[in-house]
Amino acid sequence: MGSRVKVVNDIEILQEMLSPDVQVVLQSRRGRPSVKLTDSQSGTTVEIKGLPYESVVIKADYFKGPFPVFNKDLEDIRKRADFVIVSNDEKGKKWIICLETKGGNKSRSEITAQLKGANCFINYCRCIGKSFWKSEEFLDGYEYRFVSVVHLNDSKKRRTEHYFYMEKLHDRPEVFLKISRIFSIHFKRLINPES
Repeated sequence: MGSRVKVVNDIEILQEMLSPDVQVVLQSRRGRPSVKLTDSQSGTTVEIKGLPYESVVIKADYFKGPFPVFNKDLEDIRKRADFVIVSNDEKGKKWIICLETKGGNKSRSEITAQLKGANCFINYCRCIGKSFWKSEEFLDGYEYRFVSVVHLNDSKKRRTEHYFYMEKLHDRPEVFLKISRIFSIHFKRLINPES
């Protein structure tokens, strides 16, 4: 408890709060952090390049949730997207990206439920930080992005049919960015695909 007084920002609080088992190790790539995210079910991997230096990547689906508490007939509320990226960039912008990866494809409603579950997970972390770390502004002021990366095991078509699909700004689970057959993505494109 005494060490919590020294913690100064949200990323450090999350790194202290969360087990090392749920934090994905960042790698250095051309001077910028990158991370390889592996879908635990299909074993497929997507790399996110160009992360801000102040970032933590969380395996959100590692947290299975209090299943005995929730009605098993309401399966959607028991879902979780695979990863959450929390970053503070060099321009002072703060980002939370909920990310679902999949070897194949899923229905829109299933992806939405998973992204909502990851959002709930990060909200739970926010409550923990505010209560136990006494950080009243913990995880406040972040812009959210919701992303689904699909067809990661479809290597035959990745060269000709990869795409980014966005109807509107993907700042809520119901309106997510869909990325298909791309195995390496720059962080900026998760925030704004047109950058």
